[in-house]
Order: sequence, then structure tokens, then C-alpha cells
Amino acid sequence: MVRDRADLHTHSHYSDGEHSPTEVVTKAVELGLGGLALTDHDTLNGLREFMNAKALSHLQRIPGIEISTDSGRGEAHLLGYFVPLESEKLQRELWRFKEIRRARFPKMVKRLSDIGIELQPEGVQRVMEEVDVPGRPHLARLLVQEGFVKDMNEAFSKYLAEGRPAYIKRDLVTLHEGISLLRSVGAVPVLAHPFTIEINDMESFLNDLRNNGLLGVEVEYRYTLTRTNVDIPSLRAITSDLGLIMTGGSDYHGEGSHNALGCATVSVEIIDALIEARESL
Repeated sequence: MVRDRADLHTHSHYSDGEHSPTEVVTKAVELGLGGLALTDHDTLNGLREFMNAKALSHLQRIPGIEISTDSGRGEAHLLGYFVPLESEKLQRELWRFKEIRRARFPKMVKRLSDIGIELQPEGVQRVMEEVDVPGRPHLARLLVQEGFVKDMNEAFSKYLAEGRPAYIKRDLVTLHEGISLLRSVGAVPVLAHPFTIEINDMESFLNDLRNNGLLGVEVEYRYTLTRTNVDIPSLRAITSDLGLIMTGGSDYHGEGSHNALGCATVSVEIIDALIEARESL
């Protein structure tokens, strides 16, 4: 049954998703999912709405977050599950992350202008005023809306991906620091979509993170962009051997970008494992 499945990686318009937290919950109920986590980038602002949104009683909800870190091999994302809705320590760090994102956005717009891509100022201003943590997906949507590219994948491949003309690297905490931050506020740290990181030896990489406090790995994930050496069965085996929790999710941002809600799920029993991990912190 679908109700036995949980999607533990979704985004709302409080970061770079298209829909409100309530709408994400509604869509999950319509699909018959049994579990759902909201994991917006670098913000907790949508979590109260997410947890209070009307839903059938069978839907288990996890307040979460996704933070960007530097793995030493490029950018790596951490999912934090059961983050506290109110945490001064976490909010201070997230404010710093947000200011870095807000400073970066107009710089990327300027990079586009330098190569002849002139976005309408009204659209850029709307993003800066209405979006809590503006990022590359917002810029990609503007490029699509104004007809410079046909879709968001083209926006990234031509202009916004690392090494492309409008890409600007962010100052990030290290992966170990991110794990420590999440654990310090009682959240369960899980490595997101590991095959987006350049890793030569997955087992050694994950073993090091486990020894530094990582508690899980996002194993079930649909890699929609071209990736090499994606070996999910091997990742399952390594994660199991290391005693890490195997999570999964769609990375849902809305229609037309990333993946469909519920396209990658795990058993709702994984939520029990995450609860147990949280209680052991």
C-alpha cells in the first residue's frame, strides 16, 4: 500500500519549492502517502504551517531541513530530521546561511547580465522580496519564464551549474560542522543524495562521516540529471553494513522541476528508526 510509504525529502515555497507547506501536505494526502518530511533549504519558516496543516491522521509528519556544506570534494547536502521549531542556536546559523544566499543572488544576476542575459528587474526584485532563501532554482525559473531557456535543466546546464558562466561558489560550513550543528540541536543528520558528490571510495567516505556523527544516508533517490557511477544496490549494502539508517525521498520542488512527489519513498518504519535515533542524541 502507498500508505506504507514515506517521502522524506520535499521543499516548499519557503525555500525553492513552488507550493506552500499546506499544499505539499495536501498533495501527499491525495497520493495516499503514510509519511512526509518538509526539508526546506536553510530555513525553518515553513515548518509550523507544515505541522499544523490539515491532513488525515495516518500521515506522519517530520519537521526537517536541508543545509548545504562543503565536503572537501564539492558541495554536499545534509538533511536534518526532527529539527526543533524554535532553536536560537540553529536560527542564528540559518540567518548567516540566508545572508550568504541573499548576497549571492544579485551577483549571479550580474554574471548573466555580463554575458547578455538581461532579466527583467521586476522579476528579480520579486524574488528578493518574497523568497526567504533565494537560490539558483529561483533564477532558473526566471530564465524559463523570460524565454532564455526551455526548462530548468537547460538553465542549470548552460548558466547555473558549477563551472558555468553565472555560477558563484558559496562560503559553506564543512560537512563535519554541519553534522555537529544538527546533532547539537537534537536533529538527526542524514547525508542527502550522495551520488551528487564526487566520491572515490563511498565506503570510506561514509565511514568517516559515521565516525563524526552521521546517522543516516538518503539511499532511495531518483537522479534525474545525468550522473555517472550511480549504484544504488551497492549504496544500500554499504549503508546497511555501517549501521546507518536508509532514508529516501523525491526532493520534490513542484511540477516541472526535480522529481514528482512520492517518486522515491521508503517504508514508514524508517520514521520509527529516525525517532529512535533522535531519542539517543
